[in-house]
Amino acid sequence: MNTQTYATFGSVLAEHSELEELFQKHQRSLLIRDLQAAAATLKTFQNALSRHIAYEDEVLLPLYASKGLEVEGGTLPIFHAEHRKLSEMTAKLVRETDALDGSNDLLGSILKLFDDEALFKGLFAHHALREENLLFPGLEKTVNQQYSRGL
Repeated sequence: MNTQTYATFGSVLAEHSELEELFQKHQRSLLIRDLQAAAATLKTFQNALSRHIAYEDEVLLPLYASKGLEVEGGTLPIFHAEHRKLSEMTAKLVRETDALDGSNDLLGSILKLFDDEALFKGLFAHHALREENLLFPGLEKTVNQQYSRGL
């Protein structure tokens, strides 16, 4: 493992907050019925989430598995399933947001979208906590042990 990989742990964790802020910006746009901004912001969120998930799936999770760090509640199948579900839910939210423009009951459609988004936000928060409590501490402990031995 190189120092560049280690330095990214903090930035990957910080992305959770940045993603939450971006999603909140999308919801604020919905509240004022700025459908164009809501859709654009959600698509920006979707792209950022996709990059975040790809980095975890391609770099961090293989490292986590290779170091034997999987624990109950923090296994690769769980992390991958949550990533897949978050991606699927985001795609659905994008479709629903895009469809608002043609809604006969805009306020009702926005309320339904908020209900769907509440489910998404719950999964996202739960997943972020799983990473913050299981994935990153294990990786950081391994890196610290390697550096303290001069590897």
